Amino acid sequence: MIGEIYAIITAVLRGYTVIPIRKGLQYSTPSTSATTYLLINTAMLWTITLYNHSLELFLADGFIYFVLAGIIAPGIAARFKDIGISRLGVILTTPIVGSNTFLSMLIAVFLLNEKLTPYLAAGALFIFAGINFLTSQEGNIREWSRKDLIFPLTAAVLFAISTNLRKLGLIKIGDPIVGATITSTVSLAMLILTSLISQLRGSNSWELKFNREALRYFGFSGLISSIAFLSYFMALSSSSVVKIQPIAGTNPLFAVLFSYIFLRNQEKITTRNLLGTLLVVAGIILVTI
Repeated sequence: MIGEIYAIITAVLRGYTVIPIRKGLQYSTPSTSATTYLLINTAMLWTITLYNHSLELFLADGFIYFVLAGIIAPGIAARFKDIGISRLGVILTTPIVGSNTFLSMLIAVFLLNEKLTPYLAAGALFIFAGINFLTSQEGNIREWSRKDLIFPLTAAVLFAISTNLRKLGLIKIGDPIVGATITSTVSLAMLILTSLISQLRGSNSWELKFNREALRYFGFSGLISSIAFLSYFMALSSSSVVKIQPIAGTNPLFAVLFSYIFLRNQEKITTRNLLGTLLVVAGIILVTI
């Protein structure tokens, strides 16, 4: 039961973090948001690790899985998610990224020998229907381009792959703190390296733009996201992907709720948005039954 509690905490915190991110993106870039989060996250995790853990665990067999997971997410995946938020809005982006739950389950069927059940198939249909509602131009007040859907969809795939790699690492090492520290450190290094290479080539697509207005929001979001990141590793180490991922994946519902409360002037919730979100969340729940 402790794993499920951590998963619920993860979902609520993830749902809330999109609010300060959405506000901060008015003053800066998606890469800055993702980098700020990882700087805070990595600093917190190393502080905990150096105080309570043996560094020998960093040489254990499962090390490579966390490295691979870190290369993929949260850094690169978080950047794609934030681009989606800046171009499509919270209400459209979050449920699409949330579909990584089903993708994680599907990968687990082949990678971790999870069983494909009728509920898993039904959940997939619900998620597909929900995304169809969300991505239909009809009924959506916010204007957006269909080509921008590639950003949240890419984030969903990356998060799904990273989840399974983390689970493989936890099976080998068994320590969620060490696993989270390795993943976050590698992800931060990859994100900074990518940003530097992009700028050296004269491109602004991965620009880092730190300023007081943006950091006020990104810093707060980074702190909350870091707690959610650690909570997720605790949940994943306490139970299986099948049980944890769908609960943690209900964050789109919380994101819509918080958007209604805090972003009324920036985000408009339509009946179609709400129905699409509920279908995605229903699909996420079905895959665990």
